[in-house]
Amino acid sequence: MHCVSCGNEIGLWTKLTHTKQEVCRACHEQGTKQLQILVQSVGATPKLNVQYAERWAGQFEEAVQKYRLPDIEVSNLRVSFLNNMFKVIEAQDVMPDAELQFLANLTRKYEMQQCATPELRDTILRVGMRELLQSWERGNPPNQTCNGLVLQKAEICHWEEGAQLRIRKTQREYVGRSSSVSIPLGHGFRYRVGGFKGHPIDHTVHEDAGGGVLHITNQRVCFNGLHTIAIPYKKMVSLNGFEGGFIVQTSNEKKPGIFIVHHPELTTQILMMASKQPEEEIKPRKRGKSVPTLS
Repeated sequence: MHCVSCGNEIGLWTKLTHTKQEVCRACHEQGTKQLQILVQSVGATPKLNVQYAERWAGQFEEAVQKYRLPDIEVSNLRVSFLNNMFKVIEAQDVMPDAELQFLANLTRKYEMQQCATPELRDTILRVGMRELLQSWERGNPPNQTCNGLVLQKAEICHWEEGAQLRIRKTQREYVGRSSSVSIPLGHGFRYRVGGFKGHPIDHTVHEDAGGGVLHITNQRVCFNGLHTIAIPYKKMVSLNGFEGGFIVQTSNEKKPGIFIVHHPELTTQILMMASKQPEEEIKPRKRGKSVPTLS
């Protein structure tokens, strides 16, 4: 049996250790090394244009075919290759439309929404959110089909994603000491009298209220889950981010909206864009581009 790549005879050890192996050990190692070099090259590139990206993507798949590399070995390298490519394009201040279209084509080609690793899906989500914001800044607000939320008159859903809700509550405890006197009653019994000298201290805690879906529309920000929250923009006083989420403060200071999301900095940008839209300028639009969401 000869190697389909170089034509040399496949060694006995390769035949014994690799089921249905079509290439020799040397070609197998050479093909794997080529894929590893491509992964590293993409990750080290400061800026990636479409021509380079298309050429490298073609070289990757050509190496897979030429050296008959099995899917189980190629899978992780392909994910790293694609993830690096997405990250390089994401790192640019402005992501060109041609590069975004190239990434969209890759997503469809490899069906990444269904089979990508959590890391790659997260990268795709960030790129999708960046694309949405860029398009919005050019005057094209997104229009998405809203799942699980009854829209009001002239209301348009711009964004939705999985989120966690926190509810602010106050817990009170008393700090101090007790002072008492023990009075003997005879027969081994004693009666203790006295009191507790202390003072109350209130603590603010954020209780986990479960998961759900966060909706950002042109009129309000809503959360649907075990608990339901709807905050109209006209009642929103401030928007503050923190590590892992953001807080929407309303005129009711005791009941802010506290949300845990995957990328607070991007979600808050979307929320700010939505809340700044003059309602009189908002008109129903055809459904915009589909943006990857994370549930």
